[in-house]
Amino acid sequence: MEYATYYARFSWFPKDHQIYLNLIPAILQLMLVVTNLFILVVFFRRKWFGGVNLILIGMALSDMASVVLLLVSYLFALTLHIHSVDPQSEFQIHFLCITYKYGTNLSITFNMTSIWLMMFLGIVKFILVRFPLKAKLYTTSRRLLMGTMTIYLITLLYNVPRYLTDNYDIAAKLYPRKLKETGSFYCAIKSIKDKNFQMFLQRDDLLIRSICVHVIPVVVLLCTSTYFCYKLSKRSYDFSPTPASKRSVKIVTALTIVHLISEIPFSVFFCLQYYMVVTKQPLNFILENGYQLIFALYVLRFMNYLSNFWVYILFNKKFRDTCRSFFCRCRSQAII
Repeated sequence: MEYATYYARFSWFPKDHQIYLNLIPAILQLMLVVTNLFILVVFFRRKWFGGVNLILIGMALSDMASVVLLLVSYLFALTLHIHSVDPQSEFQIHFLCITYKYGTNLSITFNMTSIWLMMFLGIVKFILVRFPLKAKLYTTSRRLLMGTMTIYLITLLYNVPRYLTDNYDIAAKLYPRKLKETGSFYCAIKSIKDKNFQMFLQRDDLLIRSICVHVIPVVVLLCTSTYFCYKLSKRSYDFSPTPASKRSVKIVTALTIVHLISEIPFSVFFCLQYYMVVTKQPLNFILENGYQLIFALYVLRFMNYLSNFWVYILFNKKFRDTCRSFFCRCRSQAII
């Protein structure tokens, strides 16, 4: 196949937004990395490591991995945006294009992992609540670990084409027009020359992602969360639940509801994107407010990633006690 180089324009910041609005994603991402690191420190302890916590560890890793490299690129672009540096400087082009390419692809990869792990968690907890006696035989720590690792492997394999079909051309010249647009930058993208092949890949990717990554998980989690809410409201279990079981159901229910609040808008957005690609009928509202919509959707997603820590704090007394003892120990060591 023949390859061609074209220039793609990228921008993180919606037009006419105040600077403090552009700082919101960076602050949320930094908080997300810190809180998920703390979750990993707690859950990797011997008394916490095992069972459903293995899925929660996988979620914390995927949530954090989905923003780390993207955060580096975002902070760099934000610095240039604040200081109104010429967006066409060579250093900006190479740094931002490389980090944007890999940061975006990694973010997509690990976001898919996080969504499927959330669905996996909902299904496992549903089985544990609905079939408590039989479920203990099938939801051992080893099998949950294997399921988590399998989800990681599937998402990595699924996203391999993203790293191969759309590459930053590091040998290309800088964008020739030298347009000075604050907050924007141009990348030389080396891609397959056949437009029909590109459209085929884009259309199929949107379809598969809309169905498998958004629609199916949303439907499954809506069903499981409805079941959990019914059980919690009616207090009618198929077995005599322990306080730990009730607490676990509350945690999973809260995580699911927060996840759905952030992912349902994303699901609608991707379905509309697929509609526009297939029918070739652009929706003016999305075209005119594209930056604002994507900005708001990503803020929602970062808040979803960040909420896990606060859900554990709110519903899990053991987690609160662990946090308290950890911070008290750090404080006493700092005083000494």
